[in-house]
Amino acid sequence: MQRQFVIVAGPEKGRSFQLEDGQTLTIGRGEASDTKINDPRMSRVHCRVQVDGGRTVLFDAGGTGGTWVHDQQVADKKELQPGSIIRIGDTQLRYDFSGDREASTIVGMKSPVAAAKPATDVAPLQSLVGQSLAHYQLEKIIHKGNTGMVFLAQDTKHQRKAAVKVLSPDVTKNEEEKERFVRAVQTMINIHHANIVELYHAGKKGPYCWSAMEYVDGPSILEVIDLIGVQGMLDWRESFRVAVHIARALNCAYENKIIHRNVTPQNLLQRKHDKTVKLCDLMLAKALEGTLAKQVTQPGQLVGDVAYMSPERTREGADVDHRSDLYGLGATLYALLTGHPPFESDSLPELVRMVRDAEPMKPKEKQLSIDERFQDVVLLMLAKNPNDRYQTPAELLRDLERVGRFAGIDTDYDFWS
Repeated sequence: MQRQFVIVAGPEKGRSFQLEDGQTLTIGRGEASDTKINDPRMSRVHCRVQVDGGRTVLFDAGGTGGTWVHDQQVADKKELQPGSIIRIGDTQLRYDFSGDREASTIVGMKSPVAAAKPATDVAPLQSLVGQSLAHYQLEKIIHKGNTGMVFLAQDTKHQRKAAVKVLSPDVTKNEEEKERFVRAVQTMINIHHANIVELYHAGKKGPYCWSAMEYVDGPSILEVIDLIGVQGMLDWRESFRVAVHIARALNCAYENKIIHRNVTPQNLLQRKHDKTVKLCDLMLAKALEGTLAKQVTQPGQLVGDVAYMSPERTREGADVDHRSDLYGLGATLYALLTGHPPFESDSLPELVRMVRDAEPMKPKEKQLSIDERFQDVVLLMLAKNPNDRYQTPAELLRDLERVGRFAGIDTDYDFWS
């Protein structure tokens, strides 16, 4: 039987979320949650549910107003039974079993406009936990995306941890496409940069294409942004660090004639021990060029996080180049400075209109301590017309170095101890 939560009361009544054994479901309204429930009284990350060995356990995450099961507040954790009603904010969710599966409500879609994947693609990917792809033993799921899943794996050949991305069978439907994917990833293996997640290996097995890469132990920048709403604003120099590191990564991509196309906070990872920021999914951008990219982005669909899309990416058939990647970085930096992307709306048409036509509020209106020169750099990256932005990552890096000189930051050295 299929475990699921169904929203039975609240702003999004009728939505449902599926769970598999071994999965952890993060419930909240923020981008770091798996549900992104539009309930203003719910915290960004409100609670978590873990399914393990047939038991379903709810963990309170400190959400505002608490987490309630029936009429009792959950102090720490509580095991759920079929029929349990969870109350958070103005939303009530019922936990039960169902044999049905609605593709449009599967957890893990990046945004309400992401392309829905058939349910038959999702379950087989989850069943890979415990199996091996070449010399990579898949231990657990660490991320779900529009094109597949990422697993934490043990590289038994080199005795190290790795992240293994397995594409949904729907992305590579025939042998020719699988071979093309593997060849494209192989061309990326020779690209090495301190701010790009390193690729180790690529292959195919049955219906799956997969790639193994460096495991970055640390949060995504999306998680960092989500914490801003709880812990307060970051020092602007933390955002400056992200700007320098990812501008260097994009400069490497530019020199190798690769357009990422989806520079968002979710695709930037910050290593815990030294706060190095790394760009991930660059290999997917290369591997999905042309035919495969068209399958992932069907006409009329806006795949990815619209709030971080460049204006040209919201228009079907528009030319997209490396300047679109610079816009995505600018929108991410804006969110790090203010706690939210440049534009927000509950209405998709309104959000697209704002991305195309509206001017963002200056970050200093949210945080007075922001360096004005750095603010100007970020706003230039967000220009509506690509011709009005930096034309290359190298131009951006030169301005960042100038900002660093005025602020007493030497970008040639490890300037954050």
